[in-house]
Amino acid sequence: MMLHGFIHLIGFTKAFNLAPVTQLTQVVSKPNGILWMLATLLFVSAALLIFLRKDAWWILAVMAVFVSQYLIITTWQDAKWGTVANVFILIATLLQFKYPFR
Repeated sequence: MMLHGFIHLIGFTKAFNLAPVTQLTQVVSKPNGILWMLATLLFVSAALLIFLRKDAWWILAVMAVFVSQYLIITTWQDAKWGTVANVFILIATLLQFKYPFR
């Protein structure tokens, strides 16, 4: 989850021209760039909450998946494979209700 979150930094970097980004060929607007950073923060925060064994991690994970999937749809040609990661994260999140980490 943390790795998927850090991958979202690519969109933020592209939107604000912080470095050359060849992975995304489509234009990323500044508002969407902020959403790419938000997705990063949500995924990384959720992963940290899992590490700290805090029950609220799933809330951030679900929000991150929704933000991430929106961004993937807006850059589908470049980012479509991120959907696979989002599906795995969503399945893991749903499974935690039946099989909690404790």
